[in-house]
Amino acid sequence: MRIGDGYTGSEKVSTTAWVAAAAVLSIGLALTAGAVIWQQQRASAEARGLQERQVERLQADVVKRLTMPVYGLKGARGALAALDGKFSRAAFDAYVESRDLPREFPGVRGFGFIERVARRDLAAFVAARQREGGTEFRVHGSGQDPTLYVVTQISPFSHNFSAWGIDSGANPVRRQAIEQAIDSGEATLSAPVRLVQDPLKGTGFLLLVPVYLQGHDPGTPAERHAALLGLLYAPLVAGDLLRGVAEPASSLLDLKLSVRTTDGEFQPLLATRAGQALAPAEAADYGLSDAPTADSLRFTVAGREFMLDTALTHEASMRLLGLSGLGLELGGALLSLLLAVTVYLLAAGRTRAEEMARGMTADLARLAMVASHTTNAVLITDTERRINWVNDGFTRLSGFASAEAVGKRPSDLLRSELTNEDTLHGMREAMSVGLGCKVELIRRAKDGRDYWVDVEVQPLHDAEGTLTGFMVIESDITARKQLQAQADEARQSLQDLYDNAPCAYYALDQNGRFLQINALGLSWLGCTAEELIGLASPADFFDAEGRLLFSQAFPRFMREGRISELEFNVKGRQGEARRVSLSATAIYEANGNYLRSRSVMFDISETHRIRQQLHQLTLDQEAMLESDLVGIVKLRDRVTVWRNQALERMFGYAEGELLGAPVRQLYVDDTAYETLGALAYPQLKAGGRFRTQLQMRRKDGSLIWVDMAGVELPALSNERGGESLWMMVDITQSKAHEARMERAALHDALTGLPNRLLLGDRLKQAIAAAERSGHVFALAYLDLNGFKQINDSHGHDAGDEVLKAVAARLHAGLRASDTVARLGGDEFVVLLTPTLVPADAEPVLNRLLDALSQPITLSSGEQVAVGSSLGLAHFPVDGQTADGLMRVADEAMFANKRAGRARARTS
Repeated sequence: MRIGDGYTGSEKVSTTAWVAAAAVLSIGLALTAGAVIWQQQRASAEARGLQERQVERLQADVVKRLTMPVYGLKGARGALAALDGKFSRAAFDAYVESRDLPREFPGVRGFGFIERVARRDLAAFVAARQREGGTEFRVHGSGQDPTLYVVTQISPFSHNFSAWGIDSGANPVRRQAIEQAIDSGEATLSAPVRLVQDPLKGTGFLLLVPVYLQGHDPGTPAERHAALLGLLYAPLVAGDLLRGVAEPASSLLDLKLSVRTTDGEFQPLLATRAGQALAPAEAADYGLSDAPTADSLRFTVAGREFMLDTALTHEASMRLLGLSGLGLELGGALLSLLLAVTVYLLAAGRTRAEEMARGMTADLARLAMVASHTTNAVLITDTERRINWVNDGFTRLSGFASAEAVGKRPSDLLRSELTNEDTLHGMREAMSVGLGCKVELIRRAKDGRDYWVDVEVQPLHDAEGTLTGFMVIESDITARKQLQAQADEARQSLQDLYDNAPCAYYALDQNGRFLQINALGLSWLGCTAEELIGLASPADFFDAEGRLLFSQAFPRFMREGRISELEFNVKGRQGEARRVSLSATAIYEANGNYLRSRSVMFDISETHRIRQQLHQLTLDQEAMLESDLVGIVKLRDRVTVWRNQALERMFGYAEGELLGAPVRQLYVDDTAYETLGALAYPQLKAGGRFRTQLQMRRKDGSLIWVDMAGVELPALSNERGGESLWMMVDITQSKAHEARMERAALHDALTGLPNRLLLGDRLKQAIAAAERSGHVFALAYLDLNGFKQINDSHGHDAGDEVLKAVAARLHAGLRASDTVARLGGDEFVVLLTPTLVPADAEPVLNRLLDALSQPITLSSGEQVAVGSSLGLAHFPVDGQTADGLMRVADEAMFANKRAGRARARTS
């Protein structure tokens, strides 16, 4: 506030200015250098002063934006004290809706309440909140600390629902701020955090205000922890909070605003260069310390340290400092002339200043006359809030004369036991940073009378913009407050009908007939108020079961004064039916006689329908779990906590015998038990499912094949953690059939030897192994000589006996690593692997040929003999593919057959 800024009087130019200018010109070039130095210093000082004033304004604006939400939180603390320390969701929403958050507190996404919970009490705490109406309340995001700090209230709920039930203490930054607020008893600003309410995931803060029992600060950190009721908090989005704060100074200053984090570093919140805001990534590397006009200011807000780095922009530096040495370039004569003009202007300015001072004196006299005759109390204080001057209105209102008031602080002179300390604290915080404010307070007059005043505080500045004190204007609003209290009391009786909307709210007399009912209740019953009041009862709209329950419950309700969560089927006059839950409290006269009820009826039709569906689903699940085909078991730490009868039948146990038993006894051995645990449980804990087939052991020791699948069950509490559900099907028969089918597909039906398909697979494996190791192997193609004559002479059964005998002799003469296969008819293939050199195969094959040449005794007693022609191929000499090796061996066999050779020879 500057008095006299409006002066527009005529300017009088003194002849002294002309004399001074002439004297300066006569000095000439001798004083040129001194004038230049003086001009440079003056320009630098003015630029520095301008920069400092802009920095002070920036600091004050930032402090104001960060501290203004404290007043809203402290107002909520006062409302909480008025409600005996218990905030219902409806009451908390009502308080937040009464504040215009976007206008009063820019950047604030809402107000919330945090409660401290011991982990051992968490289940009971959640159940209590659900009983109080928050049926969907859950705690999430919990850490491992024994103490949780859970968000139990948050409003507006639609913008903050993801924070409802979150454990703020799980985050180290949030926990540090919470504990700092509890220990100090003061409003506390957290280090930068990411807010769940901010979809852009920018920088945010939590502003916390502790709330103690009885509404008073106990005094010491230990006592504060013991008396903690909870913490009110506001999530602040830094981008919204600081929007526009740098615009007034953007043409003058480059700036960077940072906040200290928990690790001691400073994180940038805002940075501008040449009037343009920098992106966060660019702001992190942006530094101003090398600029010639760089300056750094550190200040603390609500326990959090901030740093403001500033420097004049390039354009501002050129404008304010760039021309300070121009006189040197223009020469001594021009410098002398400029200095003369400067002296002339200063002298002329003095004359103008004297005229302005005289005008300001007149203005002050007029303002003093207005202040003295106003009915309001007017005080002027210094920067320490000590009174310098009061008007007559102050004396009339408070009873204190000017001499009694001067030198004292208003809060000390006029304090009453009813004065709100939070409001006083907010005033002091605003004035401590040079800001004004407007509040309502209770004052105490000299005669002991308490009165209400509307207080407006305005900061006073001198011509240079320096804070010199404050003007305080107080208006007596006692009569208005009394009328307001009467109006609030009158509204309270009406407000009760609608506090719990949307619901039917009504009152019943001692006969159970309606005294009052709200519009929603009327719509449910399909009646007008005239049709119900004094004439009808809720039981008139219940079914037969509900009327019986009402007739039994209403007399008990009038005696006991409270009833809750009774359920009825209600049918309105238009036929619309619904399921409702009824709760009520009784109001009694002074003599204890029942007067009326305060009843609330909630529509739970959907909840009732869901409950019935859940009940049916439970029955369906029980039927499925007791399936005769699938064994089902629930395990905790691999011990059975539930099983169905099909599981016990599958493993041969009596009913109940497996309950509480470790599942190790169902496994074949320790290795199988430990292997499945190592494979399955990490996969289950990661949220996956595990399925496998393995052999398991029945009670009698026999083995069965089981197809089993498992999944980890969600943990609803600490007692339910680590549980898994497994389903098992006996697939022993299908496994046996599978083995038979596999053998039939890969083996010759007559001899039991591998067939062409299995031989091809093993030949490919042999090629791959030989390529890796560098070994060789041999492939022999055999064809029986004289077999056709045996078939023709003795019949096909005899031929089959010969083939079986040949197969047995071939198989007996080979190593475990070798393979003999029947291709069909009387053709056989022998695979010898590995061999070091091709010649190693000859002794083995000759031994086989010798065995084949021995007579074969048929089942008829006759003896027959067969010979064999053999062709041999070696890998990789004769081929590097299965087809190539088979072709070479086949051709060699035919060549030997034509030549009558029966020995194995390498080429």
